[in-house]
Amino acid sequence: MIGGQSDDLGTPYVGRRMVSPDLSTSNTAPFLEVTGLRKAYASRKGGEVVAVDGLSFQVRPGEVVALLGPNGAGKTTAMQLALALLDADAGEVRLFGQDPELLPVRRRVGYAPDAPLFPRKLTGLQVLALHAELLGFSRRDAGQRAERFAEQVGFADPARRPAGTYSRGQAQRLGLALALLGNPDLLLLDEPTAGLDPAGVAAMRELLVSLRARGAAVLLNSHLLSEVERVCDRVLFLKEGRLLRTHEVHAGGRRLEVRLVNPEQLAGPLAQAYPEGTWEGDRFRVPVASEEAVPALVRQLVAAGAGILEVRLAGAELEQLYLEIVEGRA
Repeated sequence: MIGGQSDDLGTPYVGRRMVSPDLSTSNTAPFLEVTGLRKAYASRKGGEVVAVDGLSFQVRPGEVVALLGPNGAGKTTAMQLALALLDADAGEVRLFGQDPELLPVRRRVGYAPDAPLFPRKLTGLQVLALHAELLGFSRRDAGQRAERFAEQVGFADPARRPAGTYSRGQAQRLGLALALLGNPDLLLLDEPTAGLDPAGVAAMRELLVSLRARGAAVLLNSHLLSEVERVCDRVLFLKEGRLLRTHEVHAGGRRLEVRLVNPEQLAGPLAQAYPEGTWEGDRFRVPVASEEAVPALVRQLVAAGAGILEVRLAGAELEQLYLEIVEGRA
């Protein structure tokens, strides 16, 4: 099962010097700050193709932020620029207020790329143990850590086989285990649910919630809008390398829509009881966490004097926003 756990396998050492687990940053300072990033590539037909164009955003402690946009929107490039894996043509990136190429800074970051590649003859456990040793753990602790994180991401059995035998979903799980190996304060995930079965998607959701609960920050790129809406705090809509809009995501991801006989009579009481609710004509909409919450909420409305004509569980708000903002559909 994927989930957050405290680190109990010792403190990494490099030589005889202990690696400091953190740098001096304010609890409210951004873990990731991107300002005016631009990246362009030469085109075969002459000129250039702009992958990221003037991109600025922040990710703060305890936040899960998603990059949303069509293929080619610049999401993966933005992540690689944030990690200094690519050189930006313009702009600046700060990780924990510091230069992203500093070793103590990099030790606080985990990255899981889309479709990761591994040495085909090494087992998943060998790959994990090798990376744990590179983090500074002793060989014994590295082996234990490899076993623990393989199990944590639901990968214990495949981890004993060579990486060349893995399905895409299994490779994704190994990549996630590697990203978690150093208990990062900032995690960047590029299409983390690609190739995962429904159980894996649900486990990923639990992981993101647990990371946020311990104060870590997450930046993810995903096309799975229903999951983004359930776990993310903010969404950045990108297209052609530009930031179109930042959207604050409400908890839940589903909306109960109730058509009322007496909307005027209930407007005041419902606004007070459900401040997150919205009105459109005679229809009152309120976010709900799941379908199971609907019957109790309807009973509360009836008890408040609502004359109900229709009840409908509306689809995700984020899907409609995506179509309007990114695809230009009204």
